[in-house]
Amino acid sequence: MFAFLRGVVASKGLTYIALDVNGVGYAVFVPESVHRKLVPDQEATLLTYCHIREDVFQIFGFLKEEERALFLMLLGINKVGPKVALSVLSFMPVKEFGRALLDNDVKAFSKVPGVGKAMAQRIVLEMKSKLGQDPELDAILGPAASAEESLEGDDVYEALISLGCTPAEAKKASAHARSTLGKEAPDEELVRAALRSMARTK
Repeated sequence: MFAFLRGVVASKGLTYIALDVNGVGYAVFVPESVHRKLVPDQEATLLTYCHIREDVFQIFGFLKEEERALFLMLLGINKVGPKVALSVLSFMPVKEFGRALLDNDVKAFSKVPGVGKAMAQRIVLEMKSKLGQDPELDAILGPAASAEESLEGDDVYEALISLGCTPAEAKKASAHARSTLGKEAPDEELVRAALRSMARTK
C-alpha cells in the first residue's frame, strides 16, 4: 500500500506517533526504539507496512529496512500477528534478536510481552529453519549466522551439546578450549578443557 511516509511528527502516543503528511494525520504504530528517537515537530521518514483486514486498517512504521524486513518475517510465523511482531521488535533490537536466535535462547523470546514459551519456541524453530535459505535473514543477522552454521559437524561442539550444554555455552567453551590447547589438540582433550572452563565460570 504505502512504501513509506514522510512528514512531521505531530504528536506521540504510547505505542504510535501521529505523522502529519501534507495536512493529513496518519497514526503509525512503531517499535519502542523508533518511538524513542522520533521528536515532535521534526520531520521523519518511516518505512511502512499496512495491515488491512475487514474492520482494521493499521500502519506500522520503521526507520530501517532491516526492522521492517524482520517484522514481515515474524508475521509469516503461525499465530504471530502485527501486535506481537511489534512487541518483539520493541523488546529486542535487531542485533539482540539475532543473538537470541543463534543461541536458541527461547527464554529471551518468552520474556517479550505477549509471547509465551510455546510461541517463543515456535519463533526460534521457524526462524532458524530459514538460516542459509533466506538471504534477507542472513543479511540481517550478519556474519554471526554463517559462524553458527559452521559449527555443524564440529565434534567438540556437538559433544558438549550431547552432554547437556546450551548452544551458547558449547560455542563459547569449545572456542576457549581451542585457544588454550590449540586447534590441533585431540577432541577428547578439547572437550575436557571446555568442561573445566565451564565449571570454573559457574
